[in-house]
Amino acid sequence: MATTPNMIHSLLLPVHGKMLLPHATVAEVVPYSAAEPVPHAPAWLAGMLSWRGARIPLVFFEGACGDSLPVATPAEQKIVVLKTLGDDPDLPFIALVMQGLPRALKVDSDAMSPEADESSAPLILKHIHINGQTAYIPNLDALEDAIKTALHTVNN
Repeated sequence: MATTPNMIHSLLLPVHGKMLLPHATVAEVVPYSAAEPVPHAPAWLAGMLSWRGARIPLVFFEGACGDSLPVATPAEQKIVVLKTLGDDPDLPFIALVMQGLPRALKVDSDAMSPEADESSAPLILKHIHINGQTAYIPNLDALEDAIKTALHTVNN
């Protein structure tokens, strides 16, 4: 497949099904490690993870979407560290628990088609068909806001 101006280097992440993100938003994929719990935080906020000398929130995206938390052993899980989209110096990165390893894709934005059964979940922008599979594009701005709200609530 030749690269065209509409090609986006992406990753298909095993998070709450298949999450599609541009490769540029992913800082690193690391082995699962336990995070420092945040007292009184919602269950989907697993805690604060120590990563490269910083403390960043570790999130179960499934739980943040209102679904049950995944049941998997730490050996089956990985962590993906994402660059945040906002300009908040207190939240430059967030981490999500994945149920396996991501897969690299070159996505032709013209080849994506919307899924007929759209979700009304505030953390999911759009369900799509890509390369014969169903995936979704997350609303990272809304996720950042949810994390900030959860951290603000437990710290006050």
